[in-house]
Amino acid sequence: MAQYIKGSVNEAVVLPPRDKVAGSYHWDFERLLSVTLIPLTIASVVKGGAHPITDLCLGVILPFHCHIGFDAMITDYFPHRRNPVLNRGFSWGLRAVTLIVLYGCYEFNTNDVGLTELVKKVLCCIIVITRCKKNTMP
Repeated sequence: MAQYIKGSVNEAVVLPPRDKVAGSYHWDFERLLSVTLIPLTIASVVKGGAHPITDLCLGVILPFHCHIGFDAMITDYFPHRRNPVLNRGFSWGLRAVTLIVLYGCYEFNTNDVGLTELVKKVLCCIIVITRCKKNTMP
């Protein structure tokens, strides 16, 4: 894609308008979501059983955490100034997928074992597989 300069080199740079949400508050919110996942995951393993509050928190925080990460990837690799159509398409697709995942987490938490029990079962399977591999190695 060809790049071009608008105006001349002597013109002042036009700065975007200030937006508090796009600045430090947005960064703090991302870190808060990331840090919140650590005790939630540990609590789901230590508690031992399914708990509806932990299921609810994991079912909301984890999809939003993934949404923010994928949104950053779309912004980095398909910037609006270069690929406006792809940027809009991927952004709306991500929003739709996030809503579907939120609904899926709701259904999984209310009609199945829940996310905390799923985390426990996955970790138990990983432990069993690693022990089996150690025992079968010569």
